[in-house]
Amino acid sequence: MPLMKRKGWKIWTTVLLIAGMVLACTHCSVRSLVYLPPQPKDKTAYLQKRAEWEPHRRTFHREGASLSGWLIEKKGQPLLVYYGGNAMDISMMLPYLDQFPHAKLLVNYRGYGLSTGSPTEQAIMGDSLAILDDVLKETGRTPDDVILVGQSLGSGVATQIASVRNVKKLVLLVPFDSLLETARDLFPYLPVKLILPDHFRSDLAAPKVSCPVSILAAGSDEVIPPAHAKRLRDCFSTPVNYQEFPGAMHNTIWHSPGFDRAFAKSTVSYTHLRAHET
Repeated sequence: MPLMKRKGWKIWTTVLLIAGMVLACTHCSVRSLVYLPPQPKDKTAYLQKRAEWEPHRRTFHREGASLSGWLIEKKGQPLLVYYGGNAMDISMMLPYLDQFPHAKLLVNYRGYGLSTGSPTEQAIMGDSLAILDDVLKETGRTPDDVILVGQSLGSGVATQIASVRNVKKLVLLVPFDSLLETARDLFPYLPVKLILPDHFRSDLAAPKVSCPVSILAAGSDEVIPPAHAKRLRDCFSTPVNYQEFPGAMHNTIWHSPGFDRAFAKSTVSYTHLRAHET
């Protein structure tokens, strides 16, 4: 091989290797933005803090993973199933949801809280569907007795589940139409489709949803701009109750005046809501 050709080959090989390394590092960086699983450093302290709900704690086993959560059964009440955000230990919702009369199912994704394993869209969806079906069988319920609530990342989970199970209602908090499109907005100069591990295409699942839908969006959401929630709203073929809270940000929507009442109405008929609106 001529000297110039060898040098050219080496240069291009080096460029490709560097590009591959940069792409791999970017992939890891973007993935860390999708999944930020909080894990307790002290398991004992974690359980002590949640001692009030210890009688309801459950561990579900699936494909080598142990998935930790809570099942609070209340006969005669619909089952509220909550799917959390990308950096949320789902147990943080227990005190808030305790004021509602519903039966409740909350399970941490793989790698979150005390759950083992590594989160991926495929694993999360497989786990979530299997656990829901097992709990319905155990409690003698049918899907039309279920209210799915999905927050942020969890909106992608809840929407996909509602597209394959005929649930009573779907409630989405600060949702996206597609994690892929949201990432494109955040990283406009990156080949996001190549490096984003999971896409959570709620826009494709939404037309298959047959139940009523409620969307509660943050007007000043800095993580998922409300334009994405509006696009998702327009993807459903069923009635959608859309409410946007002006000035609210992604993680402060809970403190918005009227949010508690709106959330209560969206999860169907809770009139004795604890008065702590700001």
